[in-house]
Amino acid sequence: MVRRASYKRILEQYKNDILNFITGRKQHYFYGTTNYWIGFINNEPFCFLDSLEKDHSLADIQRKYLSKSGHTITLDFGIGNKNFLGQGLASSTLAAFIKFYHKYIDPLSDIFFIDPDENNPRAMHVYSKAGYRSENIKLKAGHLKVIQVI
Repeated sequence: MVRRASYKRILEQYKNDILNFITGRKQHYFYGTTNYWIGFINNEPFCFLDSLEKDHSLADIQRKYLSKSGHTITLDFGIGNKNFLGQGLASSTLAAFIKFYHKYIDPLSDIFFIDPDENNPRAMHVYSKAGYRSENIKLKAGHLKVIQVI
């Protein structure tokens, strides 16, 4: 269980690391293993993604969903600019990013994980609309909803 104070600290570190990335400084969050991506509309940033190739700290039960013939990528995604919320951009942006990533970054990437809070129906709807399916994976600490590209 993550305590509220430490969760706030983690979010603050995460935010600072994204700001460091945007201003051109080397990232340090997750020991530099993540790659950050910023989406722009008319030169205005509106969303962020971060990608992580196969996380080695996965539970055994999660490993059964790893790609058998290619690469598994973990994503985090959000519309960070409030001016762009509620405009229907999330699912199309996420779907376009996955196509871009597969075509230009890693042609062997064929499974993409994303783990929204299962109590966030808006996120679940967005990911479903972007072509994901949900899988319930029961861990010791509870349920983790893992979503994969079909």
